[in-house]
Amino acid sequence: MKRIIIITILVIGIIFGIGITYSMYTSEAKIKSDISLATFVFDTDRKELINIPISNIKPGDNLKYEFAISNNSNTKKSDVTIKYNIKIKTMHFMPLEISIYDIDDNLVMACDETNERNSLNELECISEDIIMPYMENVKDEYYLKLVFPLEYSDIEYSSLVDYINLEIDSSQKID
Repeated sequence: MKRIIIITILVIGIIFGIGITYSMYTSEAKIKSDISLATFVFDTDRKELINIPISNIKPGDNLKYEFAISNNSNTKKSDVTIKYNIKIKTMHFMPLEISIYDIDDNLVMACDETNERNSLNELECISEDIIMPYMENVKDEYYLKLVFPLEYSDIEYSSLVDYINLEIDSSQKID
C-alpha cells in the first residue's frame, strides 16, 4: 500500500513538473491584422495573345488592327501600379512593315529585321515598359499597322505563309 502511495505521489510530481517546465518554455500571442490584398486587374479584352489574320493580305494593303489595354474591368479596378510591354512575334517571311502606334498616332514600336530572333527563330519585337498607375481608371489605346508594299507584287511572294502574334506581358510595378 505504501508503494502505491509513493508511486502515485511520484506520478503526480512528474506530471506537475512537466506542466511547469512546459509553461516556462512556451508563450502565446494573439495578433490582429487589418491586411488587405491589393487587386491586380489588367484587361485586354481578357486575352493575353491576339492572333492577327494576315492570310488575305496582298501587295498594296495598308491594314489597321485596334486594341486597348486597361487597368479596370467592369466594377473592378487595379489597386497596384501595372508595368506592361507589347510583344510581337512573327517569322517575317512576308515583306510586311509592322508597327504599333498609340491612339494619337505616336509610334510605340516598329518590328523589322533590326530586332532579335528568339530560340524558335521568330522575329521578336518588344516595346519599352509602359507604366499604368492605379489611382484612376486608365485605358491605353493602340493600333497595329501592317503595310504590304506594292513593290512586292511578284509571283514569288504569293505563296508565302506567315503569322503575327501580339502579346501583352504585364506585372505589378515594384519601386
